[in-house]
Amino acid sequence: MKEGFELDITDIQIIVHKKENANFVFRNPEREFDGFIMITSGKGTVTDPEGARHMISKGDMIIANFGDRYMLEFEEPCSYVTSGLTLNTDKTLLPFLHKCSKKEYDTILDICEVWQSRSWDSYTKCRIKLMNHYLNLIHIDSSYINVDSDINNALKYIHKHFKTNFSGEEVASFCHVSLSYLRGKFLKQTGYTIVEYRDSLRIAAAKEMLKSGCFTVTEIASELGYCDVYHFSKGFSTHTGLSPTKWLHRFNG
Repeated sequence: MKEGFELDITDIQIIVHKKENANFVFRNPEREFDGFIMITSGKGTVTDPEGARHMISKGDMIIANFGDRYMLEFEEPCSYVTSGLTLNTDKTLLPFLHKCSKKEYDTILDICEVWQSRSWDSYTKCRIKLMNHYLNLIHIDSSYINVDSDINNALKYIHKHFKTNFSGEEVASFCHVSLSYLRGKFLKQTGYTIVEYRDSLRIAAAKEMLKSGCFTVTEIASELGYCDVYHFSKGFSTHTGLSPTKWLHRFNG
């Protein structure tokens, strides 16, 4: 597995839902920000940075990075959610095109609505939701890690359910393999046990929630599947060497 993976969003410029008339053509010779374009109505094509054309329709998402060149073409009226932000990660991990699930589609519409509300906490709420969205995109396109199909399936299950106290048997059942087989292969290919990997996801999410200032330690513990604040604080300290409160104090300087 690739080590040292980082993902952060340091700026959000715009998130807006736009409508266009028939025969809409948009050429972007060099994109100024990272971001995405999710189609909400209409059928058309997108020409990617390599010059290949792809059919696109409702639910399709174009993942565009700073400096990308691409072109959108729609003969019929269309609409889409577009964004401009600064994304810090290895962008080769991201697909150019992604078909959103209903949940992902609704999440993007919700992010747009929250951003347009211009409330005092819009930026923080959108940043957290966008971070989760990009993490999901990376884990769906799992070609960036050197694992086989069994471990890829296990990773998908863990990323989807890391906030719950699932058992190893549940993961193995999802992958259609024995638990002993999965445990050995998972450790060999990722460097983590199943529980260690789940806990690393929980701590990463906890850090983002702490930094946002929108959640108490009790709320974070409950959201991330810990039975109480004591077990959350103990797990957090094991991973970081600091209690959640002390970690946040150090982060804020």
